[in-house]
Parts: sequence; structure tokens; C-alpha cells
Amino acid sequence: DLFYRWFLSMVAHWMGRDKQHGNATTPVLIGPQGYRKSTFCRILLPPELRFGYTDSLDFSSKRDAERYLGRFFLVNLDEFDQISVTQQAFLKHLLQKPSASIRKAYTSSILEVRRYASFIATSNHKDLLSDLSGNRRFICVEVTAPIDTNVSVNYSQLYAQAFHAVMHGERYWLDDTDEALLKESNEEFRQVSPLEQLFMSRFEFASPDDGKGEWLMAMDIFDHLQKGIREKMPIGYLKHLGRMLKRKNVPHKRVVKGSFYYLKKR
Repeated sequence: DLFYRWFLSMVAHWMGRDKQHGNATTPVLIGPQGYRKSTFCRILLPPELRFGYTDSLDFSSKRDAERYLGRFFLVNLDEFDQISVTQQAFLKHLLQKPSASIRKAYTSSILEVRRYASFIATSNHKDLLSDLSGNRRFICVEVTAPIDTNVSVNYSQLYAQAFHAVMHGERYWLDDTDEALLKESNEEFRQVSPLEQLFMSRFEFASPDDGKGEWLMAMDIFDHLQKGIREKMPIGYLKHLGRMLKRKNVPHKRVVKGSFYYLKKR
């Protein structure tokens, strides 16, 4: 269902239906080598449009990467797991841009060029989502067997249906329900940080109603995690710890002294 919304959004943006936003969602096909993931991405476009397909986005040149938004219809982020943390920050910026900002050679003026590009990605590894704030932009799907790409696609009918759906007002963006589903399904593909692994080894979740846990401040939890560790954790980890506790919906309350979280020590 989420892939369907993404496909409609790709077509809608080619049609110029939304000039205020880009198609910021990206399907990620995850599976072993030889499963024809990249071939599947390429044959989403009919032969007459494949000049607008690329799988060679170069993050070393931000100017060239922005040009891709106006030059291509579909950009495949091949080997998505190889994108560094620094590059992911730029990718997040790139995905949400509604247009491409281009400076012509030997001039100082900046031109705003219409964006056509949608993104899709492939990966051989499952634990690839590290940016918690940006995970809702990716539709992770595990490919469990080689994709049958030796098929004859009726492109005219495929795109006629998408065109008809868009023209008749069918939603081509993700709503709150879709994003909640996406957040839940992407948990399987999220990288678990060393801090989170340490936390799960020291604490259990509990409910204030059962009386088996205790109310602890973030600093108390942090101090308990420090025990038995040779190297001291940076105090900056407190910020990450607080975000992690909220993301895991740990029961909490605010009092004059600060925030308290209800947990059970292992």
C-alpha cells in the first residue's frame, strides 16, 4: 500500500501536481545480492523514459547531486547502507526539496529548476536506518526471493491507471496513519545503538500499576548504565538517553525536580 502511494506521488510530481513539495518518501528494497533489486528499480520506467534513470548519484558534489533533481525521473540509491552519516544529512535535505537550485557556469545567479526526480534504493543489509528523525522517509521492504523481472510490463496501462487515480483526486501522499504504520514496520530495519543495547541489558519495561519498578530520573538511569564500564560515557549521552526513553514510550512524569521514568532494574 505504501509503495502504491509512492508510485502515485512519482507520477503526480511528473505531472506538476504539487510544486510545493518533493516526493520525499523512498522505497528501500533489502535482500541478498543476485535478487535483481536494481533490475526491478530500472524496469519501473518504460524503455522510452529510461534516459531519466540513474543509479550513480555522487554525494561528493552537492551541486551535481542537486542537478539530478531536475535531470532525472528516478534515482536509485544503490547500496543504501554505504551512505555515511554525513551524506545522510544531505540526502534528507535533498529528498524534501521541491526544486533544484542551480548556478550556471561563470555566473553568480541561482536558478530554480523544476524537480522531476523521485528516489528508490537497494541494500544488502537490514540494519540500515540510523537517523531516527528521518526514518519516516523510507519504506523498507525485505525481498525474500529473487524478483521475477523476466516479465512483459504493460506500461501504457500501468501509467494510465496512475494518471487516472491522480486526476480523480486519489491521495498520493502519506497521511498520519500511513506514517504510523511506516514507523512501526521500519523498527525491524533500525540500527540499535550501543547505548540502547546497554539499556536493554540493564532495564526492563514496567507499568506503574504493577508496582514492580521504580521512578528514576534520567541521571539515575545514566549512572546505573555507567556501572561496570571501563570508559566513562560522555555526559552528552543523556540527551540521547532521554530521546530513546520517549521513543520507547516509557511511562514518565514531570515534577519540580525534573522528569522521572518508570523502569525495573534487571
